[in-house]
Amino acid sequence: MSGKIQALTLQPRPSRKLHAWLVAVHLLALLVILLAPMLPWHRAMLLLILTLQGYLSYRQTRKGSGRRIIRARIRPDGRARITMGDGRKLAARIRQDTLITPWLILLRFDLDRGWRQPALLLIPGSLSEDEMRRLRVLLRFSQLNPDGGEIDH
Repeated sequence: MSGKIQALTLQPRPSRKLHAWLVAVHLLALLVILLAPMLPWHRAMLLLILTLQGYLSYRQTRKGSGRRIIRARIRPDGRARITMGDGRKLAARIRQDTLITPWLILLRFDLDRGWRQPALLLIPGSLSEDEMRRLRVLLRFSQLNPDGGEIDH
């Protein structure tokens, strides 16, 4: 095994744990709205907002969503080629505010063209343990920072 960091291709699977957390958070919010003492029109407004947010979360995380990143090829210099759910291939760079924890990785990207800043949320189950480990190594020891330092954890 060489000491050189290799490019990494990620094809995350939909995570059942993430979907379970999203459902649990929405159900908890629904319970709080229903049990909290408030005016009926406040309750109706909050229920409408919660329903809309739940629908948008479902649309964004479902398999065929065009906003979902289905593949990412990341080079050691922080450059990435991402494929969106609708088949678009975009050139991007990993942002400095990418979050890395033992149980969660939030990859944030700056597109070369366009104003959107797509993100890829990875939890255990989204990738194999080996892929998660290799991604953490790539993010920690690659040249993501212009000054050559490590990315913040």
